[in-house]
Amino acid sequence: MLVNNAGIGENSAANDPESTALDDFSRIYSVNAGGVFLGCKHAIPAMRESGGGSIINMSSIAALVATPFLTSYGASKAAVRQLTMSVAAHCAARGDRIRCNSVHPGQIMTPMLEGLFSDVADAHGQSAEFMRSEFLKQIPLGEFGEPDDVAYQVLFLASDESKHVTGTRMLVDGGMLSAG
Repeated sequence: MLVNNAGIGENSAANDPESTALDDFSRIYSVNAGGVFLGCKHAIPAMRESGGGSIINMSSIAALVATPFLTSYGASKAAVRQLTMSVAAHCAARGDRIRCNSVHPGQIMTPMLEGLFSDVADAHGQSAEFMRSEFLKQIPLGEFGEPDDVAYQVLFLASDESKHVTGTRMLVDGGMLSAG
């Protein structure tokens, strides 16, 4: 099993399509998409040799919705989704018995999300607590996810219980995507 879980986000107020610097975009894309590519590239031969396996790529809800205030992050996580489908199709066509799926967390209470509250608050002249409440309004279940919510999804995809699941996206978003 491989879990590609590296990821970084923007660290400045200029994250929209017009203001994002190419160097910032490239750095984020390189870690978030390039790192996943390299993990897959090097895991496939080892898994093939051992008789199969499961690759789980951590993406984000940002891959599935517009992210005008997180341009680089959203684009890089969308690339992870596309790469996941391509790896799944490649391995299935070869008969490698390697499954590849992506997990798309929504608003999971982590230091990265807390930092996002602060960054967005600063950019809009609001308090971090106000931004936290605005983000919470987007979650139909009415609460932020916890890291173990994501971990249990990964555990399922790593297990034999998901032996017939490949190329799919698994949402851990409290209903955000379905709410539109």
